Amino acid sequence: MTEPHVETALAPYLRGDLPADERRHVERHLADCESCHAAAEDFRLIRERLATTAPPVAEPHWGRYRAELRARLAGSARRRRAWWLRPVPVAMAATAMAAIVLTFTVAQRGGLNGDVTSDDAVLATRLDMIDKQPIVERLDLLEDLDVIRDLDRLASPRES
Repeated sequence: MTEPHVETALAPYLRGDLPADERRHVERHLADCESCHAAAEDFRLIRERLATTAPPVAEPHWGRYRAELRARLAGSARRRRAWWLRPVPVAMAATAMAAIVLTFTVAQRGGLNGDVTSDDAVLATRLDMIDKQPIVERLDLLEDLDVIRDLDRLASPRES
């Protein structure tokens, strides 16, 4: 026999899903081909046994389902509300927010006391200079000590 076998069309044929022309083609092939006819009979037996052994599908009880769903939703809502009532997460969040605000405030002002860097602040606390801040503020004049020392030399060439 030169005609191709119809294995892929057997299941739709047995279900009755094939159009009329394809159905006639499969029936002609099954009449001529013993192996395909045996396969079709096997499929028919399997379908019949499955139809008789399949458990009936129980109709869902929609009222019970809705009640269970409401209970689950209420339980998850309680869990969601309960986390923010605990004091530890609230305190941690408030502390983190305060640190962020403080960091941005200090950064906008250009550091501590204007142009003082954090290294200068650490050094000042070690040297107890914060207690003597008015004196420390005048130390900017001491940076020009080299100029003050050289004033005598600078004045002498002018006098000549």
